[in-house]
Amino acid sequence: MIDQPVMLIAGGSGSIGQACAREALAQGWAVALQGKTPEKLAALEVELGKLGTVECFEADVHAPDCATTLVAEVAERFGRIDAVVDSVASGVPGITGLFQDTDPAAFTPFYDVTTGWLLRLSHAAYPHLKVRGGTIISFVADAGIFAAPHQTGTGPARAACIGFIRNLSREAGRDGVRAHVVSVSYVEGSDIVARIGPKRMETARRRAGLGLPYPEDIAPTVVFLCSDKAAKMTGQVISINGGLNA
Repeated sequence: MIDQPVMLIAGGSGSIGQACAREALAQGWAVALQGKTPEKLAALEVELGKLGTVECFEADVHAPDCATTLVAEVAERFGRIDAVVDSVASGVPGITGLFQDTDPAAFTPFYDVTTGWLLRLSHAAYPHLKVRGGTIISFVADAGIFAAPHQTGTGPARAACIGFIRNLSREAGRDGVRAHVVSVSYVEGSDIVARIGPKRMETARRRAGLGLPYPEDIAPTVVFLCSDKAAKMTGQVISINGGLNA
């Protein structure tokens, strides 16, 4: 077992996950970073390894036993897990767009890889988190908070994640475990920018009075919520969107 606190970042090979890893390493955490592309993980392990203690774990969140296996591997490697950050951004074809244009066959798979995945990951990690009083952070899209067209398929799944975290926080506090939601919308330099397209990004930039956040603007809040400095906080839903949604 190592002396440092350990943060497991699911979806850690994405832009926001990487930013959280760098911030955590800078503040003395050891990081277990999950992703699904071996080549990308190998490169990140070398790059981030220069900043501190980090190990990458290849795992596919679509696999039914992924959460259990991933948590077990991380716990075996480090001997402890003190925070779990779920920044997985898996999509399912046919889930976005006007509701009548979505594919009902995509509804169940999408909920399984969003809300279902979060529940499975939290359930697997909970016994480890309560040993020292750890934290669960769920990343969601602002569609789970703010109503918008083209989000009728995705928004309810994100709202379900929020409902889970808020309810969990009420009972988990008895074990010293905290739980929060960090919500984002358009993020500069993130993996989703290419899929959104330049026109929608430009519109979002005009609407965000404070400017759209970069992943590096989001990571400090995540690491703070996982730290002892936030020991009396739980059940919070924090949107970091540059004023785009209010």
